[in-house]
Amino acid sequence: MSVIVPGHIDIAGPVGKLLHRRPLHNITVMQSFGLDPVGGDIFVLQIMGGGIRLGGEAAALDYLTRKAHGDLCLTRLNEAGTITGHMYLRGFGHGVNLGVENRAGKIWLWTETASRPNGSNQGYGTAVTSFTYADGDVVDYGTTRHTPPHTPDKDALFVTPTIDQGAGELIVRFYLNGATHWERYDLAKATAGVWEPIQRMTPALPAATFQGYASHAGVLYTLQGDAYGPTNPEPGNTYITAISWETGELLDRRLITAAPGLAWREPEGMTVSVRSGVPSLHFGFACEEPGPRTCTLMTLPGDPETDGVKVLTDWRAITLAAGVSADQNAPRGRLISLAGTTFLQLSGGVAGPFTADAVLGTLPDALTPSIPARATVPRDTAGGGPAVARVEVGSDRVLRLFGARTTSPIAWAQLDNFSAVWR
Repeated sequence: MSVIVPGHIDIAGPVGKLLHRRPLHNITVMQSFGLDPVGGDIFVLQIMGGGIRLGGEAAALDYLTRKAHGDLCLTRLNEAGTITGHMYLRGFGHGVNLGVENRAGKIWLWTETASRPNGSNQGYGTAVTSFTYADGDVVDYGTTRHTPPHTPDKDALFVTPTIDQGAGELIVRFYLNGATHWERYDLAKATAGVWEPIQRMTPALPAATFQGYASHAGVLYTLQGDAYGPTNPEPGNTYITAISWETGELLDRRLITAAPGLAWREPEGMTVSVRSGVPSLHFGFACEEPGPRTCTLMTLPGDPETDGVKVLTDWRAITLAAGVSADQNAPRGRLISLAGTTFLQLSGGVAGPFTADAVLGTLPDALTPSIPARATVPRDTAGGGPAVARVEVGSDRVLRLFGARTTSPIAWAQLDNFSAVWR
């Protein structure tokens, strides 16, 4: 970061991953997400898909109707990326941002609400509200199922919230009188219905498609950009900007080239998590073209380097495929950054015998690249074959072994030598 703010997250740092190409409850583009600060579960907002009929509706509604009305789907996933629940929100907005609280084990969600269609007939919120998570529930705007909505001004548009966990504040973004503003509120007071702005900031953010924001340690982070396409080819135009709450000054702005192999790759959503006192900035990409869309979440971890090495994801177990066993030590993987380059490192070994190219196992999302990563590894030479084999992992999470033949079977392969550039 060009200007140092104590406790900031370096947006120029190496990027890791939280989720990789995970489907959501509906097939539409993810709009935003938030993390349970205690349990780590992930909550994702998206506009409701077409063809769904909810209670009280005479018939299933199409996508454009849902979009105009501001009907949203909320998906809950665990840290492994498995869907564990969902909700529907009718009349809430576009789902641009999301705040997640854990109050003594109960999840509370902050979203936009009081949807109003814009000039393109897309619903966006004009106020913020909160409600408890309940699997399978349908929450309608204007009911007692959510807290009384708050708007910074009766004429405010595009009103959205996020939570600054470290500061204990609720941040509200809105458009008013030709400009976009952010306001800070004490979260405990806002929860009690006392809305007293601590600060209003109107930074001069470079013009681009706005896709989300987060706040931590006196810095506001924003996400901007568009999906890959003919006018926006790789590396794309995804930018993260850091802005000082104290001065409104733009501290840093970076083109994000992470995860270049994703299809569609539309930046969507941003949040900050704090684990064991260490903050991480997360941002999302909606993926797949033509769909159904999936959700990929990237991470800028705030962990410090040790002897020039930054661990992005510590050792994680690799799930072995049927018929594959561990050779001495069970296979594991981790992500590290060394001198600005991210590497996938594996350890352990696998035992066959393998008589053809084979699937060894499946990597967790946090280790899965968007572009295949490959390396040569030692193997046995009992069959008279070469001393090395090729191991590769692709965007499908699958770890594969290449080089085994009936005339040159592989009895074992060691993965400790596997170190490949990860993107």
